[in-house]
Amino acid sequence: MFQTIKKIIKILLVLITVAVSAYIYIDKNDVVTKKLKGKDYVSFSVLLYGTEKIFPGRLDVYTALYDKRTNTLKVLSVNTDAVVLKKREKARSLKTMFNENSKKDINAAIKKLYLDLYEIIGNAAAADFYINTTFEMFDIAAGRNKKFLKDNFENIDLESLNRLETVEYFMHLPSPAIMKIYKNYGFFDTNIPKLSFMSSALRTKSLKPILMFCEMPVKYTKTRVEFDKQNIEEFLNKIYYAVSVPYTNTKDVLIDIKNASKKPRMAEKAAWLLRKNKLDVLEWSNLYATYDKTLIKDYKGNFMQALIIAEILKTGKVIVSYNNRIFSDIDIFIGKDCIIT
Repeated sequence: MFQTIKKIIKILLVLITVAVSAYIYIDKNDVVTKKLKGKDYVSFSVLLYGTEKIFPGRLDVYTALYDKRTNTLKVLSVNTDAVVLKKREKARSLKTMFNENSKKDINAAIKKLYLDLYEIIGNAAAADFYINTTFEMFDIAAGRNKKFLKDNFENIDLESLNRLETVEYFMHLPSPAIMKIYKNYGFFDTNIPKLSFMSSALRTKSLKPILMFCEMPVKYTKTRVEFDKQNIEEFLNKIYYAVSVPYTNTKDVLIDIKNASKKPRMAEKAAWLLRKNKLDVLEWSNLYATYDKTLIKDYKGNFMQALIIAEILKTGKVIVSYNNRIFSDIDIFIGKDCIIT
């Protein structure tokens, strides 16, 4: 019996030694970790495009920045329906140009898209690491999770909520999902080695960074969507590249509440609950659309206050949608998940 226990202990020690050695080897050779040692943040870009099988014509583009000083992951969702304005060229959207160019050469189309994006958001488009793939390959690598591959949303808010939840999922990948992607890593066009991907996925789970999901500032005209240069510049300087998460006294934040739950008086109940907690609610109203989940939109860089509001309501997904032209600082769209007695 004693000899058996000794053998088991020896086997366990060997397994632990192998595991620790493997972790040290991966960590030592992780290009993402090496990059972070030399600077305060590391940047990423993700490009997903449709094929005939899944989402033909669709284009999703994200840039992301992990700031180790604040342990914050800032993800910027690019509106690919917005047009690129250039002298002596017809104004066309990023999506339209990409789809036209990809018919000839997909690699050239990707390169052209990032060059156009660089003219709009500067260095935010020049990421340290990139991942490019089709929705079809993404679907296979992610284990065919139908929760994320959705289309035809009722409005842009619901689409942004779906994208936010997709990012949240990939920040907390379960081990089987990590191994699934690792096994199918060849489906991705990326400069992140397989071992670095695994190390980064595990490190993200352990670090538990704050997620700041942001929408690209745009403006809507009668005929098209345009990139809002003024708001983009302010967003990049005040939020995306800010040294710390912006914070303002909650008393100075103006809040507008909309009931999107179809439950009676929910906006009014939320207003009085927030006022009870010394928050300044401008007004409340009903919304024609129905939201399953409560959405909190931060327009002026009051991200921490938006998180406080979510704590008070005990629900709410926060999206930074920077726009200094809107009178309110934060809009709350009360969803079906909000319960206030």
